[in-house]
Amino acid sequence: MSKSTRIFIKRPGNSDIQPATEFAFKMIKEVYGRGIDPVWDSDLLNFEEFYLHTRGNTFLVAFNENGEIAGTLAVRRYDGRIKVLEGFYDLKATAELAKCYVDRKYRRRGIGSLLVKEAEQFCRGAGYKVIYLYTHMYLPGGYEFWHAQGFKLRLYEGGSQQTVHMEKILLP
Repeated sequence: MSKSTRIFIKRPGNSDIQPATEFAFKMIKEVYGRGIDPVWDSDLLNFEEFYLHTRGNTFLVAFNENGEIAGTLAVRRYDGRIKVLEGFYDLKATAELAKCYVDRKYRRRGIGSLLVKEAEQFCRGAGYKVIYLYTHMYLPGGYEFWHAQGFKLRLYEGGSQQTVHMEKILLP
């Protein structure tokens, strides 16, 4: 595959839902070594309701010119579920990024950055003021990638999961 492969970012239509969720589940297995979990993956298991019919949520998919999925990124309203962050965020004005995956053969080509830029545009249009995410220090390049996208460290939780909470204030 050439480095000049053209990438298109879009929200999935009905025919894209199954391939998009299959891609995400494949990446979850690759990255975290686990299968489908009804709690952690309830968004993917209820994709249409969660990402297509819930205001303030979207799911972005990066396709190559042949229609192959190269990456994904989900945007959803932050729900305040993380106890150590209680009180940090206005739940009406905070988005959360999740399910950021780029297929191994497409990495280091700017696809993740394209997905983030598109997500930021969506967040501004949806009225969000802050974008929150978490990553883990054991994920190669994860923290560095998000830092390069302008996200700042909010809290290093550490522990066995080496969880890092990050945020970005959206400028108008």
